[in-house]
Amino acid sequence: MGKHGRNQTANPVYTYHERQKDKKQQKYGRLSQRLGADSMREVDCCYLSLQPVVDAVITPDGYLFEREAILENLLHQKQETARKKRAYELQLKKEKEEEKELQEAAKRDQVTRFKSTESSIAYSARDHFKTDNKKGGHATAALEAAKKFTVKRAKGDVNPDHPAFWVPSATPDAKSSKLTKPDTKTRCPITNKPLKLKQLIPVKFTQVNPDSKQPIVAREDRYMCPVTRTSFKGNIQLVAIKPTGRVVSQECIDKIVRKDMRDPISGEPLTEADLIPLKKGASGFAASGHALQASKQNATQTVT
Repeated sequence: MGKHGRNQTANPVYTYHERQKDKKQQKYGRLSQRLGADSMREVDCCYLSLQPVVDAVITPDGYLFEREAILENLLHQKQETARKKRAYELQLKKEKEEEKELQEAAKRDQVTRFKSTESSIAYSARDHFKTDNKKGGHATAALEAAKKFTVKRAKGDVNPDHPAFWVPSATPDAKSSKLTKPDTKTRCPITNKPLKLKQLIPVKFTQVNPDSKQPIVAREDRYMCPVTRTSFKGNIQLVAIKPTGRVVSQECIDKIVRKDMRDPISGEPLTEADLIPLKKGASGFAASGHALQASKQNATQTVT
């Protein structure tokens, strides 16, 4: 006899290790993955394309985008808003037509009932010598009950959460979802705050080797601070100077700019509102203060 008791499936308890292994193989439940430094966006890359910027713009909150990417995103938002607006207006028009038809039907019904009342005899004689025919009384009662239930269902008085959903009387109806009035504002794809085209601020990055014929994407050292000559690599903090659009390092701001609040190259006077810190991503370390774990919720079964 071999040691079958040591097989992985011979344990009477479904262990945590087996559960996690089955989740990864069968792809069910909540799957999580720790993100490393190679999964993080670099400081000189666009938030949409994740590629090094060439014609760069930033939002008032400091999010860096490639001009072409953010313009295409805002244009797509406008087109989607126009499509939703047309659908919403069509829905309003349809509701008005339905309301008008209901009013006309109510008027026709009122006229019909008035005519039938005027033309009918007020008193009808009854033959007391004939007995009432009660044959088919159960069928009539069932028909009346079905009519009452249909009226209740139309009014919405029937409980939609009936557990026996397979019963014909409890079968849910397929109703078209009602559209809401669309938001006409274009929004930032990262923060979802309102963002207009005129709010985008163009910025300039200083290349490390402007005479290089190698594409920007393929270079290891792409941009640097024009004052301190610090390469923009890793998790360095960058600051954009709004009047001139230059991007410098935080070290340049702390050691040079804040002394007299002037542009380090052109000498223009600056204020605190002119200094826009660029948002930086995580460094891959837990101390960076960012969420370094990605999760995905797949189909799962709840056992009660």
